[in-house]
Amino acid sequence: MSSQTPPAKRPCTDEKGAMFGDENVTMNKQLPDNIMAGDEDQNGHFISKEKAIFQNLEYSSAKESDSAAMSWINSQKLGDFVMNKMIQGSGDMLTVTNRSNDKVVAHIPTSGGNVGEAVKSGREAKEAWGKMQGHIRARHLYSVTREVQKQGKLLAVMECISTGVAVRECKNVMLANLVQTLYHFTGWAELSPEVKDCQSRGIVAVLLPEVDTLTQIAQQVVPALAAGNCVIVSPSAPLPALLFASLCVTAGLPPGVLSVVVGDKARQALLSDRNIAMLSGALSTKEECRSLVSSLQYPIPVSLCQVGKSSMIVFSNSDIDSAVDCLADKGFYASGQAYDSVGKVLVQSSCYEKFCKRLKEKISKLRVGDALDHSNDVGATTSKNISAIKEALTLNTHLSQFKSSSAIPDTGSYHAPTVLLDVQPSNDIWDEVLLGPLVKVASFRTAKEAVAIVNHSKQGVGCSVWSEKNSLIMQLTKQLNVGTVWVNCHGIRESSRPSQYRSCTGSMQCGGVDLLKLYMSPAATPRLSFSDDKIDPSLVKNFGKATFPALPSDKPTVDPEESVNRTIKLFIGGALKRSANDSYRTVLSSTGAVLGSLPDANKKDIRDAVEAAAKAFPGWSGKSGFNRSQILYFLAENICRRKEDFAEVIAQSTGRKYDDGMQEVDTSLQRLFMAAAWADKFTSSPWEQKDPVGVIGITAPSQWPMLGLCSLLGPAIAAGNTVVVLPSDKFPLVAADLCQVIATSDIPGGVVNMVYGSQSPLSLALAQHQHVQAVWYFGYPEGCHVITKEGVENNKQVWCEEYDRRKWNSLVQGTGYTINRHCYNNKVVVMPPGDTFAN
Repeated sequence: MSSQTPPAKRPCTDEKGAMFGDENVTMNKQLPDNIMAGDEDQNGHFISKEKAIFQNLEYSSAKESDSAAMSWINSQKLGDFVMNKMIQGSGDMLTVTNRSNDKVVAHIPTSGGNVGEAVKSGREAKEAWGKMQGHIRARHLYSVTREVQKQGKLLAVMECISTGVAVRECKNVMLANLVQTLYHFTGWAELSPEVKDCQSRGIVAVLLPEVDTLTQIAQQVVPALAAGNCVIVSPSAPLPALLFASLCVTAGLPPGVLSVVVGDKARQALLSDRNIAMLSGALSTKEECRSLVSSLQYPIPVSLCQVGKSSMIVFSNSDIDSAVDCLADKGFYASGQAYDSVGKVLVQSSCYEKFCKRLKEKISKLRVGDALDHSNDVGATTSKNISAIKEALTLNTHLSQFKSSSAIPDTGSYHAPTVLLDVQPSNDIWDEVLLGPLVKVASFRTAKEAVAIVNHSKQGVGCSVWSEKNSLIMQLTKQLNVGTVWVNCHGIRESSRPSQYRSCTGSMQCGGVDLLKLYMSPAATPRLSFSDDKIDPSLVKNFGKATFPALPSDKPTVDPEESVNRTIKLFIGGALKRSANDSYRTVLSSTGAVLGSLPDANKKDIRDAVEAAAKAFPGWSGKSGFNRSQILYFLAENICRRKEDFAEVIAQSTGRKYDDGMQEVDTSLQRLFMAAAWADKFTSSPWEQKDPVGVIGITAPSQWPMLGLCSLLGPAIAAGNTVVVLPSDKFPLVAADLCQVIATSDIPGGVVNMVYGSQSPLSLALAQHQHVQAVWYFGYPEGCHVITKEGVENNKQVWCEEYDRRKWNSLVQGTGYTINRHCYNNKVVVMPPGDTFAN
């Protein structure tokens, strides 16, 4: 045996002569399909058993069982969830299908007749739940958290069946976020005494989208409960919400605290109930948001957000392979129908070809199929979103694209993951919100160009930045106008860190104590922005229509022997300007005496004012907080020198006593000092930032001509915003005198702009202007309704209250967090910890 010579060139073979480690053996050559051990390769060598296994390797099914979920569904008499039990109604039935195979899993009645009972149970429970000791409420939420952890697999499978999202994402991401958020806000319930000067709102209506139900429960239902509110949920995908409510009962949550109503009729009935104190929700389309706001019968705070997608910026100095892997995962997260899904990718031109080549290889291997199968990467998609994607692709056939090579199942609602290349940002499809497995890729040259493209988007949810250059990353985190910036990662969420969606109406927060306070109102007050009277449809219809032109007064405007005729002008861009309307109206005192005349502005003046404010915003927001505080202190100093004049004008205009006018001036000075004090407190760490909102349109309250104006103007500009102010149309002379002081107080031109005239048409013009990022309206209920609706139309943040609901001379209501939170947007920067010190 020892004398035998081994075969030439076969230093390491198995029993059939196949080699293990020869570099020249068919490693890069294509082998035939279904090869068998013992076959010969193209070089005449035998194929080993091990190599045959790896060559023929296929994915095996790893399907999650849905037996427990189906058993729960079949054991329940599904319907509305009221008073901790299911209540079946009559009327039309909602058919719930498994999107992965189109099989019917449940029929739920949707009459809407149980909304009254849900509201009644919420009214009975809200006093005890809202005034409950924080520790006891925390124990209730902790019990809910533990129950969710115990039944986490059942919740994830129910989400998977109902929405079609891949089960691995439901378990590993959505469920984990829900548990983390429950623990976080359990802690805030325990620490509720630390949240001063705030109280629960009452009954909050929460609207949930078709997909990502568990995440939205975490972001909206949980903090509302922790704040002491009773919650009525109206879900588009009812099964996960009903199961969560059932688990809350098992955990011992008091009856009436959480209710679930199903169907469109129930949703409409919920919006028309006068006991609802706040509306919050995430909806799939802007049309849904518009329709819901139009259905509101009472002026209440609204925080609605259209479901959007995130962006990604890839620089040439980044880890291209990691960026491609992340995009292949997060680009089609929740089948591309959630906030953390990547919709748009910007790749630096120097690495564009390399990136697209590797992305094509990665996407081609993605598997599409049954969402319950762990071996599949992408689950089902709603048929509505599939139709929208197909229509968009039909209109853009000139764009190159590639798809996954995975076979699409015959049953179910699926669409292959698709990538569009060389999309121009000027193309309509670039900024169109297409929920589903579609990613659009474009190239850019410089960092400034990439930031401009991202900030131009109406969907400011989040953006991931891929680069190895730290200085570039730090600059981008400041410049990007999004809620979350991920650095060399994507989609990581922490419930303790506050961020804020930029594509919303209201203040759609995400995480942190700011999310808790969103569902709270100032303490020791009746509910703000609430009226017992329904909105008058005729007043809504006529709101904002042009008024009759002002006619000359039949009384003398001035005695030439006593004084000189005063011409008051608009204050735009730091200068006094005539109105484009060339029309003036007379201002009368409380006794009917003529105090002067003011220009009656129109939409052209609003456009000029917004243009000046937008031009001044980069310079003003770029100043340090210390610089802005010095300017505000100087403004207060100059007002103090003329406070007797202001007090006299207030007394003449309103008919109040001179001492009352002096008290209002003194309180206004206090508001400006407080705003100056806050100016350098808005600054934050590199990882949690407070960005100014932008251009804010303010319709000031009428009953406090100076105090209401200063209470809003001071915090707005202290945070770095620029403003277009519509002062009190009843008592506008105070604002006219204030403009003279502003012009001599080192405030740059365009930071503050005053436009006089009828508030209704001018407020509507502000709400409709695309370059106004937020609107604050303090007026009539019909105005609140119209302004909120217009804010939904063009993705504005809206803060509306009835003019007489807030006590501006109150320290709690006129200052502090309840006003400051509208002056900035939260931004969180997420950076992975790395592995250097992992061990």
